[in-house]
Amino acid sequence: MKVYCGLCGYAGHELFNHLRDVHDMTPDKYRERCPVAPLVSEKLLRYLSENKVQATEHGMKKHVSLFGFSMMASLVPTPMVPQMSDGYFLREDTGRHAAASLKDNERLLLVGPTGVGKSTLIEQLAARLNWPLVRVAASGGLTEADLLGEWTVKDGETVFNYGFLPRAMKKGAICLIDEIDGLEPSVAFSLHQLMEDGGSLVLLQNGGELIDPHPGFRLVCTANTLGHGDDSGLYTGTRVLNAAFLDRFNSVIEMGHLGSESEQKVIRTSVPEVTEKFAEKLTQAAGAVRAAQENDQIYCTLSTRRLLDIARKTVQLESLAQALDAALLSRLAPEDRSVVHEILQRHLGDILEEEAKAHARKK
Repeated sequence: MKVYCGLCGYAGHELFNHLRDVHDMTPDKYRERCPVAPLVSEKLLRYLSENKVQATEHGMKKHVSLFGFSMMASLVPTPMVPQMSDGYFLREDTGRHAAASLKDNERLLLVGPTGVGKSTLIEQLAARLNWPLVRVAASGGLTEADLLGEWTVKDGETVFNYGFLPRAMKKGAICLIDEIDGLEPSVAFSLHQLMEDGGSLVLLQNGGELIDPHPGFRLVCTANTLGHGDDSGLYTGTRVLNAAFLDRFNSVIEMGHLGSESEQKVIRTSVPEVTEKFAEKLTQAAGAVRAAQENDQIYCTLSTRRLLDIARKTVQLESLAQALDAALLSRLAPEDRSVVHEILQRHLGDILEEEAKAHARKK
């Protein structure tokens, strides 16, 4: 037997999510309006008891063990929860550190080169915990209105359209801001008050509205640099971040490239059609490209993301040569392209040669 919402007649086995999403109301407020109306059906109560699930004012929660931490997770994912990738390689070192920060409600900054999986790490932790997530890129002209909100006209009426940040705060979501070192300083300053211990958000744009964060709200940022600008030439446009802003992060995780064996595992898992030999040679080539970049021979790098693109395109096009050109070489400056091409020939030359001979035989 289902229970019915005393405000609109909605029928379900629980009303927690309905009250929050439809009526923007806490269970306590609902009980003031409808003191005798149940929030959970008897059938669901039996299920919760049998499966050790807790009915809370923030929905159905269950205990999940992740990296040895016991964390509360929603029983049912909402549309805002990222999709879990079974083939994702969850790194023990950075994964455990990030999970601990999420559990303890720390303001977290992940720093590392492009394509090492900073954002994906947070997305996949959220997926395993049924934790809603709002993701936004700070680079590319993110404005204060995008982040906080602005007044707009809808159906002939003037309404306040909340930005990414207050929406995440209200929903109890993780707000993941990518490439925070590309954020305009004026926009970064608007985050300062929220990033203090016990901080709230004051929306001056909406008449000084005060938004206290939902207990499930978390703020996570990623950056390619540590907020001191870029001397490598790889991340043009990144800014020096205010020291007071950086100091507000409780925890900073530096993420580097995966080790060769782990990177091979990622490739084989994500693109199972490729051989072990191919994955090994591809990661060896990546290691040589990265070493050349560190030695200032080139001004580019080869990320895990790019390796996956090469592997996928090799399968898709049935040609490693075409995949390398489409996914890597065509995007490089001429001086870098020649060096990277030589490195690829050194490590993948035998595969490319066999491929060329096979192509010639077909002709």
